[in-house]
Amino acid sequence: MNTSDVLQKFISSLKSFYNINLLQNQDVPCLYARCDYFEHSQKFLVSKKANLWTADCEEFIYVFSAENLSEEIFDSCMSFVNQDWKKQAHIGSGHMYTYVTPVFICAETSQSVIRKIKKCRIRKNFLFCFHGWMEYHAAIIECKNESTLISSNFNGRCVKKMLEKIFCNP
Repeated sequence: MNTSDVLQKFISSLKSFYNINLLQNQDVPCLYARCDYFEHSQKFLVSKKANLWTADCEEFIYVFSAENLSEEIFDSCMSFVNQDWKKQAHIGSGHMYTYVTPVFICAETSQSVIRKIKKCRIRKNFLFCFHGWMEYHAAIIECKNESTLISSNFNGRCVKKMLEKIFCNP
């Protein structure tokens, strides 16, 4: 599989759960899409005015595609993600969590980029967790010849499992 096949298969697998926003950004030319997921849960007594609790959950998947993923491209993509997720998230009362997931699809990359992704541990609490938290789940899909190599950070283990189900199972 080449990068465009992997990209199309990945986006089509997310269509039923996520709002897909195809993006064109001059600052980050390898940015392909942002996939948004929102969930709202609440519990109330007798009427909606007697609200016991609410929980808003959000996830933003940023899809990047590059033939050769260098450290400079990786750093510019991560700085874009660091700025953009704050504009999209709704942090406040009732917020439970926000997962920010940059996914990099490339034909080849260096070991230093893979090490950077594995060491990426970004977590932030809002108002001592009363307004929830944010966590990074980073992953990389490297399309080499006939094989597909998938790596992720520690928090992105669930993303790695999902990607392995999509690409490694026939």
